[in-house]
Amino acid sequence: MSVSRAKQRQAEGKINQARQVAQALAKPLGGWIATFQEAIGMSAPALAERLGVSRNSVYSSIQNEQAGTISLNQLDKMAEAMGGKLVYAIIPREGPVVEIVMAQARKKARRIIQRTRAHMALEEQTEGLRSQEEMIEELAGEIARQMPRDFWK
Repeated sequence: MSVSRAKQRQAEGKINQARQVAQALAKPLGGWIATFQEAIGMSAPALAERLGVSRNSVYSSIQNEQAGTISLNQLDKMAEAMGGKLVYAIIPREGPVVEIVMAQARKKARRIIQRTRAHMALEEQTEGLRSQEEMIEELAGEIARQMPRDFWK
């Protein structure tokens, strides 16, 4: 196994692990800042004092988090001020990483197989071929293993 392939497998493992953890962590209704504040019993004025900002600034940050417009840097500062740590991840919407890779490989394989079968049909050479789906799956597996440069195009 090449070094780049080993690094890819390690990254895949991390992403799949983060995905499993994230499934149990739905964003709280009021957002993480307000939820963490409540959990530790810290008021907005106390948080504002720790951050060296106004109370309104804390309320704005809470609203920005709820609206999805807070920056990671700001969220990190809020977490630090409360004795917490910001954790974020990019995870697959559904399923493990390999499903994203295989979906792309199938897309590429389907184009190749359909083009090939069209040419063979013109030459009347389609008799005795395996099903199109079998051929796509086989080629997709090969494409996913090779990961050609144009894989994500």
